[in-house]
Amino acid sequence: MEQNLTISRPYGDLVGTLLLHDTPRKTVVILSGSGPSDRDGNMGPSQFGTYKKLAEALFEMGVNVYRYDKQGIGESNGDFNKVGLHDLIDDAIAVVNQIKRLPEVTEVIILGHSEGAIIAPAVQLETKATGLILLAGFNDASKQMFLLQADALAKEIASVKGLKGMFYRMTGVPAKVRKRQDELFERSLRTNVASFKFRGQIVNAKWIREHASYDVRERLEHVRVPVLAITGDRDVQVPPEHVNTIQTRGEVEHVILKDMNHLLVERTRPHSLLQLHKEYREAIEAPLHPALIQQLDRWFRKQQ
Repeated sequence: MEQNLTISRPYGDLVGTLLLHDTPRKTVVILSGSGPSDRDGNMGPSQFGTYKKLAEALFEMGVNVYRYDKQGIGESNGDFNKVGLHDLIDDAIAVVNQIKRLPEVTEVIILGHSEGAIIAPAVQLETKATGLILLAGFNDASKQMFLLQADALAKEIASVKGLKGMFYRMTGVPAKVRKRQDELFERSLRTNVASFKFRGQIVNAKWIREHASYDVRERLEHVRVPVLAITGDRDVQVPPEHVNTIQTRGEVEHVILKDMNHLLVERTRPHSLLQLHKEYREAIEAPLHPALIQQLDRWFRKQQ
């Protein structure tokens, strides 16, 4: 059975979709990645459907699933451009606590993807959820994640061949990429406003400031519940090897899946930050990586 479930918050409502079986079950709450993606994993015209695919696959494994629109996205109230990292954490805590109270729910497991994997440990510690699934997560200070991505993009630009590459190097584009990231950070840290315009685009300064002082490892070190951490070796948004460094006070399974990208679909060809939007558009119709489904199903069976 599928139904909408609304969760009241001080600023309004969070709205999501709950997939329920006929009898009480374990229930997975999906915490989505960064950016203005809705409960299904869609961003405007980019209909990736990552979380809808994930929810349906998990439901087939015999668990209930809840996914929701973040503040200011889809049917949820709020202003997304003013939502900080700790607002996302507080919302997720409220969601998990309400899901726990449903009669159809026996226990809650939190599944975080990308940024969702970064906030999931903090949510688990507050809600006492019984398990964590971390997909395509980053295991370092958040500030390092932003700088690493900027450096990786600059390196790719510097290695472009032909006339385009020569033009990039002559005009200093690689250095400008890192400089722009540094300027954005410095300006965000200097101000106390929620958002501002930077080079023609609205920037959520509150979100950047809160990430700048956040380190997921400080939460992970207190986690005692079973953890499944999975990243694909074709992921260029987070270093795949980070998955092997995740440590808690409990049992952690580390998995790097061959030929899986950040959108959790198969990618056999070389992956590039410069071509990311084009490559992701090509993956819109792709199913979730079959090995990911197998790993999730295996882990849930193990938890029984």
